[in-house]
Amino acid sequence: MPLLQLKIFPHFDILQVLGKVALLISDVEASHKAGGFMAHAATLFCSFCLCTADQIEDLNLQSWALRQGAQVQDQAQVWLNTATKSGRKAQAQSTGVQWTSLHCLPYWDPVKHVLLGYMHNWQKGVLKHQLRTLWAIGPEEGSQNNGQAIDEKEQWTATDVSESASELNELHQEAAEAEAAPLHQNPSFSSQHSDRSSTLSGTPTQDEPHPYAFDMQDEDEEVTGDPDYISDTQEHFTFTDAQLQAIRNCISNVTLPTWAQQPPTNLGEPSHGKLKAHEYLTLFSCIFPLIIPEFWHSETMTNLQHQHLQSFHHLVAATNIISSFKTSNASADEYTGHYIPYRKSIQVLFPHVHSKPNHHYAMHNGALLKYWGPPPPLSKFAGERMNGMLQKIKTNRRFHMFLQIFCKL
Repeated sequence: MPLLQLKIFPHFDILQVLGKVALLISDVEASHKAGGFMAHAATLFCSFCLCTADQIEDLNLQSWALRQGAQVQDQAQVWLNTATKSGRKAQAQSTGVQWTSLHCLPYWDPVKHVLLGYMHNWQKGVLKHQLRTLWAIGPEEGSQNNGQAIDEKEQWTATDVSESASELNELHQEAAEAEAAPLHQNPSFSSQHSDRSSTLSGTPTQDEPHPYAFDMQDEDEEVTGDPDYISDTQEHFTFTDAQLQAIRNCISNVTLPTWAQQPPTNLGEPSHGKLKAHEYLTLFSCIFPLIIPEFWHSETMTNLQHQHLQSFHHLVAATNIISSFKTSNASADEYTGHYIPYRKSIQVLFPHVHSKPNHHYAMHNGALLKYWGPPPPLSKFAGERMNGMLQKIKTNRRFHMFLQIFCKL
């Protein structure tokens, strides 16, 4: 990078400053775009390894092929040298890499110098998924409009009404013609009548199945073939009303440090709105460890309750390690030793819920702990606070005034 010449004071010599960009800190979507990697939905979605989207449930960390910075640089250069838009698209799909301006920096490593955002990945990713999706405490974001969308989708238009009326008239006409025609002139009815008579008499034919068997089989195959289909007999995890009230009582009565903000005492109700990142951390590090074990740990606990308790234990242990302001290689290995069993447990306890990309990204936290140290000092909390301050500035829809104010900060 060229030297920046800054003239601090007019009466002194020019001061030369050498600036370098080393670490890219942001949420995953922004870091992927700035670092030249593909989005969550891509086949090669990870900036740290070459796992594909269909391997998101793979927990054998040792078998993963990791990305190398030099190789990513070469792939980005190939993308840049490709002349056609279709060729660049094919290149990006095959490697998961695109070129960005950061690749102009020869010292910048596109793999090692990209930090996984601790706040978005863990607090608003893994912990939020556990609370909202797996434990079903509070509605999913965007679910408030699902009912309205379904109602709008089920409303009949004038075209639907007219088409239904015409179909009904045709059915009435066919029924009248069938009643007026003699039985010997309706071969389909005669064959069906004979088959049904033989079935009712106890002598069904061996070559032909039950008249409704094929329809039932088709319906079952259609339903079970759907990957998103959830059987009605499959149990979903929910806390009882008494347990949820016990959690709320714990939130109300627990004494927290002065720097920790109390989570909403009506947890689970839509009225408290979205939880902040530090509220997820307070819940899983201070509140839930005090009350959750009381639900599942007893002399008469079932195997299922024991599995839920073990899963919760691994999650809390991994949370305490990743949220600490100090770390070591042993702590990094301990984090991985808790996080992988947690991933295995939720695959068993919640088989109907698929893992998110955040779950896969968090598998790389152990290596990041060893390379960069504890994540909280490198997190985006300061940037998020700055964003909040900037959003509160009244610009009166004059953006150039906003830029002037921002430059004076």
